[in-house]
Amino acid sequence: MFNRSPYGAYQIAEGVDGALMGRTLGYLALLLAILAVAAGISPAFGGWSLWLGIIGAFLGTIMVSRNIASAGRALTWGTIVAIGMGLLIGPVVWTVALTQPTLLWSTLGTLVIAVLFSALLVSWIPWDFTRLMPLLFLGLIMLLVTSLLSWIIPGMTGVVMSRAYNLIGVLIFIGYLIVDFSIMRFRGRVIPLEGAPVVLAVSILVDIVNLFLFLLRLGRR
Repeated sequence: MFNRSPYGAYQIAEGVDGALMGRTLGYLALLLAILAVAAGISPAFGGWSLWLGIIGAFLGTIMVSRNIASAGRALTWGTIVAIGMGLLIGPVVWTVALTQPTLLWSTLGTLVIAVLFSALLVSWIPWDFTRLMPLLFLGLIMLLVTSLLSWIIPGMTGVVMSRAYNLIGVLIFIGYLIVDFSIMRFRGRVIPLEGAPVVLAVSILVDIVNLFLFLLRLGRR
């Protein structure tokens, strides 16, 4: 999916109070619950699940950051993102759950470890990890271009399915998790902050979903 909330457009300044972290984690838990429900009911939408998921995820991630001044409006679009992502990954989750349940549980376990590692790294090392964003963005563009080329050039399909490609994807989204946790801990926005926790929560949600998909494909090798 590779979609992310566009943080680069906003200026940031030191000094976030702890309320931002607490609210962000609260919104993240809510959005994860909504995503899980949407994934659970995705078979009811049949072939429409994929297209509805794509539309919801991409439109929602664009609009949520544009409504950062209002927590209510941002949460509405964040909910659309969560539903869209749930519908998008639901068929994959159901297929793996029915055919390779061990792979699903091992992937979820690895995902939890990766998220905890990212959070602990930011808590242990007092460094501004947002400086990694240009490097991570270049890696993300590489993944996108390679993925698009695989749709056009049949010979590129093997590259997208390779261990190296998926390992790079895992590292990039662990990096984005570290960046988002760093923003949540150390920095505040100069623009109105009412919807900032929602935007952060959506960004972390996008990181988690993409990381899950790359870990899943990596585990299938």
